[in-house]
Amino acid sequence: MFFGSLRDMWGLGDPEETPERWREISPALKLDRVRAPILFQLPEQEYMYALDYVIPLMRTHRADVYVFSHEPHQKFQPRHKLAAYERNVDWFRFWLQGYEDGAASKQAQYARWREMRAESGKSAADKP
Repeated sequence: MFFGSLRDMWGLGDPEETPERWREISPALKLDRVRAPILFQLPEQEYMYALDYVIPLMRTHRADVYVFSHEPHQKFQPRHKLAAYERNVDWFRFWLQGYEDGAASKQAQYARWREMRAESGKSAADKP
């Protein structure tokens, strides 16, 4: 059923069968175009399918990733929803307003984001 949906909805077959379609939609094949840091808050199942682009983005300080266990695509567990919503607000306030919440529980996330911000200011020649 899953593979039928990929073919019907996205025009995707095996990568060798439909390489042009994969080149068109696969983020893993366009990592050089990602310039802004990305916040990923994914359920386990989606994280597993995203490893080919999430890991390179993390290694180059262009992504912060949070994985929620036992969640479908739409989060329904109250504590997971609250965590994701709070982190979304923190993320946008940090990147758009330069604001950091002083809560001790959030200092690790801000340390990562400050590192990402420092790395994003480097030229392409400086990056590994």
